[in-house]
Amino acid sequence: MKNLWAKTTAFLAALSLSLLTAPAFAGGGTYDSITTAVDWSEVSTALVAIGALIAAVLVVKRGARMILSMIGR
Repeated sequence: MKNLWAKTTAFLAALSLSLLTAPAFAGGGTYDSITTAVDWSEVSTALVAIGALIAAVLVVKRGARMILSMIGR
């Protein structure tokens, strides 16, 4: 029953997300002036940098936890 609940929840989430985003893509030319003004290479660089910072924080956190567990804290 638990697996059925998870599948149903995932299906409903995907369905609602698709219903919400479909009108945004149907417009076509509404946001063309905004999206053409963005330099997407800078955006992708920023996203990679943010991802690297998040990964670094997670690695430090896991390392600190491992060291503290080794010394018995």
